[in-house]
Amino acid sequence: MARPRKFDTEAAIDAAMNTFWTKGYTATSTDDLAESTGMLRGSLYNAFGGKRQLFELALRRYREGGGAGANPVQDDRPPLERIRRLLLTGVDQASADHRGCLAVNTVTELAIREPELADLARQAFIPLEASLTTAIEAGRLSGEIRADRAPQVLARQVMAGFHGLLLQAKAGFEPESLHATVDAIVEDLRA
Repeated sequence: MARPRKFDTEAAIDAAMNTFWTKGYTATSTDDLAESTGMLRGSLYNAFGGKRQLFELALRRYREGGGAGANPVQDDRPPLERIRRLLLTGVDQASADHRGCLAVNTVTELAIREPELADLARQAFIPLEASLTTAIEAGRLSGEIRADRAPQVLARQVMAGFHGLLLQAKAGFEPESLHATVDAIVEDLRA
C-alpha cells in the first residue's frame, strides 16, 4: 500500500512559485525548491516530475492570480484612476521586493531557450490586456480617455509602459521617477 502524501500540493506550488519569482527559473536549484517547499528532493520529483514541470504549475498558478493579486483595473473607480492604481501598485511592489512580474521575468529570461515556457508566461498578459481594453472603452464612453486610437492599441501601450516600469523598479530605479512616468502614461490617455 502506498504511503499517503504528507504535504499540501497547493502550498508547495505557491512556495515554488515564490522561489522561481525571486530567483528566476535558471538560478533556482532543486535544493532551493526542496527548501522552500519543505519537501525532500525525491518527493519533489515524485510529486511534480521535476523542476520544469513544477515551474509550469507555478506559472499557471501565477496566471490564475495566485501571485499577481487582485486586478485594480476591475473595480468601479473612474477608468483613468483604475489604470493609474494598477501602474502605481505594480511599481511600488516591484520597488519594495525587486521581483517584478513573474510573467515578464520568465519571458525575458526564457524566450529563446524555453519558448514553450515563455508562451505559457505570456498567457498571463491576456487578462490584463482585456481589463485595460475594457477600462479604456469605458473611459472613451465617458469622455475621459482619448478616442483617436483603438482601445486595444492604447491597452498595449499601457502594458508596454507598465512592464517597462516593473523592470526599472526591479533594477532599483527611484520610485519617484517611476511615479512621474506613471503620471505621464495616464496623461497620454486623457481626452
